Amino acid sequence: MGIWSKWPIRPYVMGVVAAAAIGTGLVTTQIRTVDIVVQNPAGKREIRFWTFHHTVRGALAQAKIRLFPHDKVSPGLKAQLNGHVIRITRAIPVTVKTAHRIFKDWTTDYRVGAVLSALGIRLGPLDVVQPGLMAALKGPTTVTVWRRQWVKETTTEPIPYPVQHQPDADLASGDSVILQSGANGLLETIKRILLQDGRPIASQVLSVRVADPPRPEIVGYGTAPAVARGGAPVVFARRIPMVATAYWPNPAWSDGYTALGWKAQYGVVAVDPRVIPLGSRVFVPGYGFAVAADTGGAIVGNRIDLCFDSESQALAWGVREVNVYVVQ
Repeated sequence: MGIWSKWPIRPYVMGVVAAAAIGTGLVTTQIRTVDIVVQNPAGKREIRFWTFHHTVRGALAQAKIRLFPHDKVSPGLKAQLNGHVIRITRAIPVTVKTAHRIFKDWTTDYRVGAVLSALGIRLGPLDVVQPGLMAALKGPTTVTVWRRQWVKETTTEPIPYPVQHQPDADLASGDSVILQSGANGLLETIKRILLQDGRPIASQVLSVRVADPPRPEIVGYGTAPAVARGGAPVVFARRIPMVATAYWPNPAWSDGYTALGWKAQYGVVAVDPRVIPLGSRVFVPGYGFAVAADTGGAIVGNRIDLCFDSESQALAWGVREVNVYVVQ
């Protein structure tokens, strides 16, 4: 504690002087000791001296202690000196920055937490303050508050479909056909993301699941000997699974001609034009090459009716499930 006196006079001398002054009618005020404590961020200074003043304002003026607009004085300037210690807390400027506002103020609280509380700034459980809440202010200071929060985010991404190959004895060697079209699946990922002032700074995967499995593409490849006409391999445009029946141009119910006006004979087939256009060349395993030149009331959808030259041939065929190849 630093102790100093405005006037280096012994107390008993001052008492004699005061008594003499009173006796002669020169002075009617009482002399007293005053203690002043001046606090600032660097520490405190203590002052003691004698004074005839009876208010805080007068004592401070005698001690030549200058007050600034934001300093805190206790008791107040008009208070009487009744043995109270005069405490002066120096105010310092402080700036508080948040995501959306900047506060500029003066404070006599030298802890960051007290400054934020005085400004009415409430902190969330994840918010970060720099300097920390318990940090002491050493002078003009800028305090930064970062708002943090966790949010959930769901994202999806495609799962590429696999391609599977399988042999097909009805398809000529070297040829292939897509038996099933592939479709991508869907992978769903749920994350939690740490946002700082609205910007992501960290993430954590909570779950990953297949929301929609991919459908594989199935490609059939031929294992049968290559089909050729006139020595040239035949290229098929597509393969259609169909139910194949047989007929022959019975004079009892047929005039012997097709819908295209062709003579009904071996190598002519009846189809649904919505599936195989009339005039198309086809290959039917076990029957051979043919032309789609006829229609029939019962031939709807994936059905084909093969024309034979005799009843016995038609009956021998019967009803079969075949893959019909449309010639390119």
